[in-house]
Amino acid sequence: MDNRDRAVLDRAQAEGRLVRLRRTLPGADRLEGFVLGTGPVWTLLANCVDHRLDGWTAVLTCTLHKVRDRGGPETLTVRALRGRGLWPVPVPGTELPLDDLSGLLATASAEYGLIALHAEVLDPDVCRVGTVTELRPRSLRLHEVDPEARWYPKPIKYRVRDVTRVDLGTHYVDVLREFAGPRP
Repeated sequence: MDNRDRAVLDRAQAEGRLVRLRRTLPGADRLEGFVLGTGPVWTLLANCVDHRLDGWTAVLTCTLHKVRDRGGPETLTVRALRGRGLWPVPVPGTELPLDDLSGLLATASAEYGLIALHAEVLDPDVCRVGTVTELRPRSLRLHEVDPEARWYPKPIKYRVRDVTRVDLGTHYVDVLREFAGPRP
């Protein structure tokens, strides 16, 4: 990320401006929302889709390529959120550490139960939804829920270094959590 993009990111966080994030990862989604925090490792965004909020996303700060300012309080998105009582943008229920993946995963999983992990370098079109059951310096175990809200029989091991994005509190993940029930 160059100095111009860093300045746009910092201004967006300070002033509550809507941004669009493009990343260096081939095939990775462009994300739109409000910057809630930036750390040495992760940047936290309140997702905004079609003038609606949809949870939070943490992305690797080093993957940010272009940060585009989409406007401030005069935009339709901010006016719509304000009119619905969703402005200023709510933050996650607990403060998420943005300086390491282990802290982020442990806190997010404890607070939200289910989270979505993306390994966009390996496959930009797939996310794994589940709860973190074990964290080690180089690996984690995720007890996953399938797209039909059924728990897999046992946790699956993933490499920590492959995780490029973490979603929490999104509509998709909340529906899976509601219908999957408690972890067996």
